[in-house]
Amino acid sequence: MLYFLVRPLARYVLAYYFRRIDITGLEHIPPNAAVILAANHPTAFLEPCIMACFQRRPLHFLVRGDLYKNSLASWLLRALRMLPVYRIQDGGYGQVNRNYETFEDCYRVLSQQKAVMILAEGRCIHEKRLRPLRKGTARIALGALDRDTSLHEVYIVPVGVNFVAADRVRSTVMIRCGPPVIASAYLSEYRQNETAGLRTLTDELRQRLQGLVIRIPDRLIDEVYERKLELARNDLHLHGTGVSHSGKQLDTELAVVAAPLSNGPGILRYAARLQKHGITDADLLDKRDQRKMSWTWIPAGLLLLPQLPLWAVAEMVALRGAKTVEFYSPVRWAAVAVGTLFYLPLLFLLPWTGKVWLVLSLLLTNWALRQIEDFLRWRGATLAAKLVPAERELLLELRKELI
Repeated sequence: MLYFLVRPLARYVLAYYFRRIDITGLEHIPPNAAVILAANHPTAFLEPCIMACFQRRPLHFLVRGDLYKNSLASWLLRALRMLPVYRIQDGGYGQVNRNYETFEDCYRVLSQQKAVMILAEGRCIHEKRLRPLRKGTARIALGALDRDTSLHEVYIVPVGVNFVAADRVRSTVMIRCGPPVIASAYLSEYRQNETAGLRTLTDELRQRLQGLVIRIPDRLIDEVYERKLELARNDLHLHGTGVSHSGKQLDTELAVVAAPLSNGPGILRYAARLQKHGITDADLLDKRDQRKMSWTWIPAGLLLLPQLPLWAVAEMVALRGAKTVEFYSPVRWAAVAVGTLFYLPLLFLLPWTGKVWLVLSLLLTNWALRQIEDFLRWRGATLAAKLVPAERELLLELRKELI
């Protein structure tokens, strides 16, 4: 029950926390079958929250066992369909042995033709790469089939999660679900040699995920690739916001990282020249009429005023509570989502003008943010238009060479 009460709130906040959520391949998730969604793991818990909110099937999740600190936390997490996975650092081998209970829970869920989401890399690292997969996904899928003869199939759907900038508000996340791996095809090998069966299925899952995840090949050139991705992204001229299902941006970015990198120093010099002028690549390309500026950003800013205290508190919570960068944005988002609930009692305490202001603020958050972003783009484009013509032409020529 709690899961279905929380999901609309989480969906509402996610829809404006990210500027664009693009999800493709949902047709690969069987609607009435045992399914494991196996995703990569770039943030602490944003990717399972997004999948829970923007695809139809209710999900069970595997989460870190150290979150189950007391009986209240255990009750809350289980009410949200979260199942614990214990590591040695969570209490030694005694705690790790408790994972057998979690496996049993997963077998039961799959036997009931339900869906489980697993972060298949096991470890969360904020980078654009695909790390080695743990064998837990294969172990649960094949274990469920081996134990329940009435369970005819478990579908393992690879899910590639790609953030433009996972630590930023109003960024973009691109998620793609690939065709499912048919777990029963590996059951015979698993029964003959458990280790070999798990390895073969895990290798197949990794192969499927590689085509769904943006993978920068070398940490030493991360910045160069990020700049190159930015150029390709701006050439698409995608200005829409909200939830979409086009996949165009992900296709473009996957092609960029797959192609050989050329002129890395030139990309960095171009970026440094833009920074010197205080503009971005998008500002340089913007061709809007600089004489026309929409003044809707002013009422938009007034609409957002009631939410400023919440965002300030959420930022403080994230800065103090997140031990690593992987937790920073998820903690901030969770603080905003939980904090939004505390606005509801204010509706009974405020005068009617305050009630109207607060309700409009909450209902029009996405619209207001778009108006402010539009003003900031206008401002950046205006700065770019004021460049000395020779410098502007030089920048455009440099960009043309890089593209």
